Amino acid sequence: MKYLRYLLLICLFFLLPGLIQAQYPVKIKKSEFKTEKEEGFDAAWENIKMADKLYKAGKGTYREAREHYLFASKYNPENAELNYKIGVCYVFSDDKYESIKYLTRAFLAKEDVAPDIRLVAAQGYHLMLEFDEAINQYTKYLESLDPKHYAEVRPRIQKYMDECVNGKILVQNPQRVIINNVGDKINSVGDDYNPMFAPNDTAMYFTSRREHDEKAKRSPIDNKHYEDIYVATADGDDWLPARNMGKPVNSKNHNSAGVGISLDGTELFVYRGYKAGGGIYKSTLKEGKWGTPKNVPSQFRSKNRETSYGVSPDNQTVYFVSDNEKLTTGGKDIFYSEQTASGKWGDPQNIGSEINTPYNEEAVFMAPDGKTLFFSSKGHNTMGGFDVFKSELNDMGEWSPAVNMGYPVNSPDDDIFYKITPDSRYAFYSTNRMGGFGGKDIYKLVFLGEEKEMIMSTEDVLIAGIQEEGKKGFFTPVLPVDIDTAYILTGKIFDSKTMDGVKAKLEFIDVDISQVIATTIANDTGYYRASLPEGKAYGIEIIAKDYMFFLDIIDVSGEDSDEEIHQDFGLDKVEVGATVVLENIFFETSKATLKPESFTQLEQVLKFMNSNPSIRMEISGHTDNTGSLKLNTRLSQSRAESVVEYLVEHGIDAANLDAMGYAFSQPISPNDTAEGRAKNRRVEFKILSK
Repeated sequence: MKYLRYLLLICLFFLLPGLIQAQYPVKIKKSEFKTEKEEGFDAAWENIKMADKLYKAGKGTYREAREHYLFASKYNPENAELNYKIGVCYVFSDDKYESIKYLTRAFLAKEDVAPDIRLVAAQGYHLMLEFDEAINQYTKYLESLDPKHYAEVRPRIQKYMDECVNGKILVQNPQRVIINNVGDKINSVGDDYNPMFAPNDTAMYFTSRREHDEKAKRSPIDNKHYEDIYVATADGDDWLPARNMGKPVNSKNHNSAGVGISLDGTELFVYRGYKAGGGIYKSTLKEGKWGTPKNVPSQFRSKNRETSYGVSPDNQTVYFVSDNEKLTTGGKDIFYSEQTASGKWGDPQNIGSEINTPYNEEAVFMAPDGKTLFFSSKGHNTMGGFDVFKSELNDMGEWSPAVNMGYPVNSPDDDIFYKITPDSRYAFYSTNRMGGFGGKDIYKLVFLGEEKEMIMSTEDVLIAGIQEEGKKGFFTPVLPVDIDTAYILTGKIFDSKTMDGVKAKLEFIDVDISQVIATTIANDTGYYRASLPEGKAYGIEIIAKDYMFFLDIIDVSGEDSDEEIHQDFGLDKVEVGATVVLENIFFETSKATLKPESFTQLEQVLKFMNSNPSIRMEISGHTDNTGSLKLNTRLSQSRAESVVEYLVEHGIDAANLDAMGYAFSQPISPNDTAEGRAKNRRVEFKILSK
């Protein structure tokens, strides 16, 4: 029993999404999988056998299982059980946006392929922000249950539906924020989370569930690798590749997670889950080496789990998370302890109902101002999983009601370990987003100000190219504004890997009025020179052929206007999986016939593809949720094929184009308004290879 309890406590900080799945023994039968085609069957069946082993082992190997299943689907893409398992693997690993395509195939082929097919589909729609359809599928799942099972699961399913209602409200008022993945020097195919920073951001400490070495063990809970703490050293504006901190910080059991760091960077707080229910320990930095983790004061230790440890800027208050049943309101709660005049820590106090809920709270962080508390919760008005919230302490010592940080900061998946830098310019957190490296990744957030018109989409639109002036739609350049300037910015645009100069277009955005106020071109060597009107923070957008979209903030406030300001920028090459919405593509009503007003847009697509002849991409058709799924699937497929046909007729190699119809499975806006439905009726392209 002690061993079992140990297993249940380790890997605390792999916080599973708020969604559930009943593991039904869905079997792919050899006789049903085999078709009249002999060629390819043996290889496909071998891959199914390998995939089934990985699938049965648990979520930690769903991604590997999915690749084998996908290989097998090339032989028989219509098998219901195979498509169901591929859909499950997508929902509960990464690339969840692909899940509905396969779950739909499974359902259309065999409605009773699995008792939980509607539940898994609901979770897929939920994760993709298709809240109305998610509620529909949750409801139909409940209707399929017998009375006993219905009574058992209804409260949790009802919570999921409540989260969908919250999500519909939140996505209608998006925050103006740039969310950038910090890159593969930090993130991995495993879960990476809880960034913690040394003074002056000289190093980042974080927890990872990557394969630490060839002998790395997996948790029997979810089949993912155990946790270890990693550190990455700052390298200018970038990071050197992260390295495992090793012993004595990481234990031989591979279940160490970083939970906090002191303001001076000399004390690292570590969670270990094999003593007294799991608790917090402290490692001290002396002469450049981290010591063996020791117990923190007894106020922060109990027979329960204590996690997520942070100290206020004045060092007088400690905030932490515990599941102490005697003191919590339910699940894990946030507690605080204040230092007395004698230097001792007072008894822990529950922070109160404005912050804690009957559900789990986690990842508490006190901002540098000493009064703004950030935390993640599965309660309040979350849109799914853990959402990031904030609460402020007033002069009377009272906490304000928790406020959801909004969409797209939050998503229906887990959004957690939110931290802001001392100057409050940037924030970092962990989340699972399309285009990541696998599982949870660490992201950097840059806020552009409140109550202003969005100047840039937060979708994963990563493709960019040098455009001709005057074009509309697919590439829409903003005309430069001629102004008198006082600040001169110079530097180099370079390839982040080769360091070679890159020709690019730079646009500087006044974030206060959401307008481009300066434009310049970097030459073939990457050199650029720009004039800015005043000393303040600007958004900067860099566009370069064959390179990923770049958007960030540059602050020239406090700089001397009499001297040139030097700033270099590194760009990453176009990555597979990037998507772009093709605006202004029009079809005749309920048909796949292109209207003439679409041709201007398509000419720009042709120009882009002709300048990038090696790129292979998927043209996808999307509809709103009006009408049946079967009808919309056929319509979206036909429309995608019409666009492909047009491009091929105008000289694009057909081998470089795939057509896919997704019906209403991948909405980008709620379908409950005419405007939202119009946005969802669209054509996209996605880079498949380059």
